[in-house]
This record gives sequence, structure tokens and C-alpha cells, in this order.
Amino acid sequence: MRKDHRSTAAGILLIVIALVIGGVACEGDGDGTSTYQLAVSSASGGSVTTPGAGSFTYVAGMVVQLAATPNDGYHFLSWTGDIEHIADPNAAFTTITMNGNYAVVANFQTESGDSPDGEGSNGGAPDGGDPYS
Repeated sequence: MRKDHRSTAAGILLIVIALVIGGVACEGDGDGTSTYQLAVSSASGGSVTTPGAGSFTYVAGMVVQLAATPNDGYHFLSWTGDIEHIADPNAAFTTITMNGNYAVVANFQTESGDSPDGEGSNGGAPDGGDPYS
């Protein structure tokens, strides 16, 4: 009879372990996965073509393609925002790994070096010096 008691105890232990593991896997959105939001936008001078502008939901750990396309007379400058998970923030075509909720912005510059707001790449100073002096 003692042997049956050990078998029962072992069976209960296995059931408890299975329930604990199953409970941990159920965190997130109910199907065992966590999801995160990616908000994507662009400054004037171009647009985000992949995944587009807006808010998107991705599974945790997913690698998402980012592609920014400049308008005529502009070139891509950089990604800004939550860039620590972007493979190359200075590349128009790059990726971001979804390990949290992020917001990124594609930035562009005119071919002449002016930002879309009309200031030069030196901050608006005509001689490259301090524009505020």
C-alpha cells in the first residue's frame, strides 16, 4: 500500500509542476505570448513605407523591418525616439527588436543640408558658428 502512496504523491507533484509551467506561459494576451506596441511616424520630407505610419502590435522578441523613403529633394537623416533596439538608427532600411512599447520617428533633411524647417545643418548659423551669439 505504501508503494501506491508514493505513486500518487509523484503524480500530484507532476500535475502541480505542469500547472505552474502552464500558468507562467499564460501571461500576456491569453495565448502564451506577450505583445508590444510600435508607434511609427515621420517628420516632413519623407514617409515610413514599412510598416507605415501608425501604431502596430507585435509579439515580444519579433524583429520588425523599418523603411523610410525621402521625398524628392530630401534624404534620410536618422531614426529618433526609442532607438536603443534599432539595429542601425542612421540607416533608412533597418530593423527594430520588439522587447517593449516603442515610438520611433523617421527624420529627413533637404539635399542642400537644410532641415525641413529651413534651418541649415549647422543650426542656422550662416558661418557655422553659434546661431545664438
